[in-house]
Amino acid sequence: MKSKIRLLSLGALVLSALFAALFFARPSSQLSISFPRAGAETPFSQGADQSVGLAAPVLVASPASDSITISWAPIVGAATYEIWARQGEAAWERLDDGSLTHNVTSIAHSGLTSGDSYSYTGRAAPVAGAKSDWAGAVDATVSFVPTLNANATAGRIELDWTSVAGAGSYQLIVWTDGLSDWDRIRDPITGTITSYTHTGLTELSTYHYRVRAVIDGTEGEWSESVSEIPVRPAAPTLSATAATGQVQLKWTAVPDAESYRLITWTDGQTAWQRIGDPLKGDTTSYTHTGLTAGKTYFYRVAAVIHGIEGAWTESVSEIPAAPSAPVLSAATAVGQVELSWTAVPGAGSHNLIVWTDALNAWVRIGHPLSGDTTSYTHTGLSAGQTYYYRVSAVVDGTESTWSNSPSAVPGASFMPGLVATASAHRVDLSWSEVSGADGYQLIVWMPGQTDWERIGNRLSSGTTSYSHTGLTAGNTYYYRVRAVIDGTEGPWSEEVDAVP
Repeated sequence: MKSKIRLLSLGALVLSALFAALFFARPSSQLSISFPRAGAETPFSQGADQSVGLAAPVLVASPASDSITISWAPIVGAATYEIWARQGEAAWERLDDGSLTHNVTSIAHSGLTSGDSYSYTGRAAPVAGAKSDWAGAVDATVSFVPTLNANATAGRIELDWTSVAGAGSYQLIVWTDGLSDWDRIRDPITGTITSYTHTGLTELSTYHYRVRAVIDGTEGEWSESVSEIPVRPAAPTLSATAATGQVQLKWTAVPDAESYRLITWTDGQTAWQRIGDPLKGDTTSYTHTGLTAGKTYFYRVAAVIHGIEGAWTESVSEIPAAPSAPVLSAATAVGQVELSWTAVPGAGSHNLIVWTDALNAWVRIGHPLSGDTTSYTHTGLSAGQTYYYRVSAVVDGTESTWSNSPSAVPGASFMPGLVATASAHRVDLSWSEVSGADGYQLIVWMPGQTDWERIGNRLSSGTTSYSHTGLTAGNTYYYRVRAVIDGTEGPWSEEVDAVP
């Protein structure tokens, strides 16, 4: 009986052992929590009942100042991807929300704190079937160093940098030739500011910059240095056009110009002189007036941006034209000379001058004479004295050449006044009428003659002019006239001269 019980107990033990062996040899439906992998762990190990069909993705982690971007190459046959992350020894957490379809190959892990380190893994999954092996874990640390950029403009360099999560402030330094060490600029820079414009810089000098973040009083690493060279504003293109007594200047606009500087030089100046100040940035023309006709004027212009003077243009030159001279004529009367002249377009005023032997100099008369005045009567004159006259026009501050110079002798009650006006190979003579005159006698003399010569024969009482023609250019001719009253010859006028 005992033997039978032992056999039954032994059989029960054998059956129990066989059952246990079969049970533990079956594939498990549970996944283990984690397993070690070359210093890092994946979220879960593969189940023994999963056969691998997809390749595992190869992850790349790219840190920034407040995020880490995980990217991978597409896996053939993958329908979706899942990415897991953990910080230090904390539990793995799935990073994606299930939206990483086959055409998505990156995900940003954002909202991170600078200096923190994270590990990442992931796997690919087909539409149906087994998922791939876990990717080899990659590690990355959120950057504590800003990325600095620089952009040079005229006289300044514009700086900007990436923000660092948690930064309370930033420190910015600069170095250039002549400095013994890096210099701090723009202190303080709060953590919300990520740009700065360094102004008032010297063109063609190289400036180097670095920036770092300060978090909770701890200074981070300096960024890589960046360098830039401030540029000089470009030169405009200048053109000049001469007009009467002036030069009209135009130049092309320079983008962002705050103002322009215009300079001129001409013979007699020791240096270039500024004109037209101030010239605003939207000004691209200027008229230089009051210039001397026939004189050469040179010009240059430069743009000013951010207080930096740009390159000067090549000089351009022009010669202002002179206004045309008026044509002057004169008529005599008792004790006076009546003057008139042709109008000059654009004249703002006229200058009238007279010369006599007694004065021995040209003297201004009739001043001022407006631009629309074309006549003047010179009164209170001595009968028998010769007067010479000239007139000029002033247009835009520039005086024309002097007119012709007629000579005139004011008359008395018994002596005519005489005027001589020269032209090509002739002299036109006119005189004032003498009351009661029966006629007039006119004589001429020139160097080389032994005596005065009568011309015009007997001139009737109604005749008060005569043209002496066929004359030799460049010779000086002298003239006199007298009235004949009741057969009595009056006194000769003072002589007048003219050069045809």
